[in-house]
Amino acid sequence: MQKPPPPVPSHPKAKQKVVFCGWLRKEGGSFKTLRSRWFEIKGDQLYYYKDKSDPRPAGVVPLAGNEVIRHSPDPMDPGNYKFEIVSGKNREGRPVVGSHETFVMIASTMEEMDRWIGAINRIIYKPYGGGMFGGDLCETVKFEARKGGGFVPIVVDVCIEYIKKYGLEEEGLFRLPGNAKHISTLKAQFNRGESPELSDEKDIHTVASLLKLYLRELSEPVIPYDFFEVFLTAAKCYEMYEEDGITSITNHLKQLPPPNFNLLKVLSRFLFEVQLHSAKSKMDIRNLAMVFGPNILRSGSEDPQVMMESTGQVTALVSIFIKRHQLFFPHTDDEKTYTRQNNTSQDPTANLIDLTFGSDSPKLLRSGMQSPSGNFNPLDANELFPTEDSTRNGANVADEGDSKIQELESEVELQARRIKDLQVELEKQRKVQEMLLIRLSDEQRARVAAEERLEKLNTAMDEFCGKFGGFSISQ
Repeated sequence: MQKPPPPVPSHPKAKQKVVFCGWLRKEGGSFKTLRSRWFEIKGDQLYYYKDKSDPRPAGVVPLAGNEVIRHSPDPMDPGNYKFEIVSGKNREGRPVVGSHETFVMIASTMEEMDRWIGAINRIIYKPYGGGMFGGDLCETVKFEARKGGGFVPIVVDVCIEYIKKYGLEEEGLFRLPGNAKHISTLKAQFNRGESPELSDEKDIHTVASLLKLYLRELSEPVIPYDFFEVFLTAAKCYEMYEEDGITSITNHLKQLPPPNFNLLKVLSRFLFEVQLHSAKSKMDIRNLAMVFGPNILRSGSEDPQVMMESTGQVTALVSIFIKRHQLFFPHTDDEKTYTRQNNTSQDPTANLIDLTFGSDSPKLLRSGMQSPSGNFNPLDANELFPTEDSTRNGANVADEGDSKIQELESEVELQARRIKDLQVELEKQRKVQEMLLIRLSDEQRARVAAEERLEKLNTAMDEFCGKFGGFSISQ
């Protein structure tokens, strides 16, 4: 007997923010036919529509408690990159979510499939501190702060500490690529909230590439897009009038969100330490600034010319951060990384991070989240679905919070409608302007054509009068 289709969400649910969207082909129906559908991720749901302009979704794919299975590409069927959303399993191997069938989607390219899997995994593993690659820096830090860390993302802390221990003198550090397969494995483990398995052969370039990859895939660079122009202007000011430049840079740094400022602080200090070993690593301040510049500050524009023109200025700014890190990033009392804080616990070995390859079961990075068996499974039914007793005490707080959230959502929805109305009005004005320009162009062409016809007529009349006598129109 065919399972009934999943319930279509109510209209208010469809008003949620779209975090990722695009076209995919979906298997459906009794004969598993492929149909193109427009997909949107909102909240922890994946909605699909028959057409991009449809107001109501044709169905919904739940993401919480599920996992994504990537199918190997079929060499006999190019252009079909298949992945599947299935129910996750708890420690006993039982499905966490048993109320729906599996969902099979097909992307047109490998890159498109990777983007979709990354976006879906960020939703699935976000409650467990995973999905950090491509995620929001502030959200990652906010989650890790609840587990005792949160000064910088744990992936940054782990990579920096590992490189400090094994790789500061490695020639070509941050310039030579690491092992692509190992990088992909480490990225997937971090995204699932697991601990990294760093090579016991001291694969420094893989760890260095992983750090750069995390920074490059942030939803916004370390210095957000809104600060791009002001920081470049401050860097130019520094080159001409150093004292004024220092004042300008300091003022802009104070306006950064705390997670961005702290990450920039840690990176600047770390890169200064790296350049102290440049005699062997061949990575001086300028080389490091060229490598890390685009990951720290870049324009939101995709225009290649803008990117090329700003490269030198970005390199100069990052060089300033590294050279003057003591001035711009003085030590403060709140400085603590997750690793250092955990090492002060009563049991010195309770929360240490396993940094070696070959462990049978990865240890969890975050305190208090390791299973009794030593395995971390983010899809634990007890964690995903709390019992009534565990949630009763927070019911009143949750109701109050829900009320405030609804008020904020209503305000956001009102503002969104206003913006949409303004966009519609602007589009109307644009069309009117285009119509007027078209009319003006037509009138100009008609005038030129009329003048040409008049000139030809005058010429013909002159020839006629010259031949047969009489007056000339041109006189």
